[in-house]
Amino acid sequence: MTGLPANPGSRRSASSSTASCAGRLTVNLVWGNDMDVSGSYMRNSRVAVGGEVTVRVTGPEMREEKTTSGQIVFEDLPCGAYMVSAIFTGSDPLVERARRAVGSTRWNYAPAITSLDGTLTMDKNTNKCNFFVYDMIQQVHGSAPTYTYARRFTLGLWTRTVPDLAGSWAEFDNSASDKTEGWRNITYKGARAEAVRPGSILGISAAYSDATGHVGIISYPAPATIRARVAGARHTVAVIMQGKTISADGRSVVENDWGFRTSSSPATNSLNSPAAGIEVKK
Repeated sequence: MTGLPANPGSRRSASSSTASCAGRLTVNLVWGNDMDVSGSYMRNSRVAVGGEVTVRVTGPEMREEKTTSGQIVFEDLPCGAYMVSAIFTGSDPLVERARRAVGSTRWNYAPAITSLDGTLTMDKNTNKCNFFVYDMIQQVHGSAPTYTYARRFTLGLWTRTVPDLAGSWAEFDNSASDKTEGWRNITYKGARAEAVRPGSILGISAAYSDATGHVGIISYPAPATIRARVAGARHTVAVIMQGKTISADGRSVVENDWGFRTSSSPATNSLNSPAAGIEVKK
């Protein structure tokens, strides 16, 4: 069979028996917001998943590749129906340490506590999500951001140092005066977005009566599978991986979908909120 035009989606020669149909499949990995109230549909946050994810396509041909950028391209796939699956196969020391604390009541609202390194204290009847993040970072990285506030009295100045506040983690500030020293805010939405890796810190600010917001550690996304079809040329699909965080919720340390919710108060529960910010270790 000579004289056949080359398939624009294939690198196979025109004389190949499979050259008549092959294409490129681009897989975008995105953090998913929780199930919408209408059913099992999960919302695409349009925020790329960073860290090592293994992606497998199964159909007329089976292939498996790893990516850390949130995108992978399968070239020259024979046409047909495929199952595309993604599973996070990397690891992060901060996530691993935080996962060991899940279920602990050490950071709950009621008691006064001392940090694991013995240097900071926090009063009873206070929210301690920032204290939990401080302890986990300090355990893994050796130091964690703190906040010192002062009150002036007739007899002098009184100061106290506490773990940095949730509102500080949410604030986009990479200046020399950034409160979260040693950490860098990333732009994770839009044309110049950076993929978000597990082990990043997610803060969402809010004007609560007893807190500046909530803060937690981004955990590993849940595995996900979708159907896709290659029919020549170029095709793009999004694999939506449900996002999870680890945080202290006032009762215990939990690993759940806080930070990746659209079905309940997204302004204070979603990384797509204008009040949200994500930081990574410098």
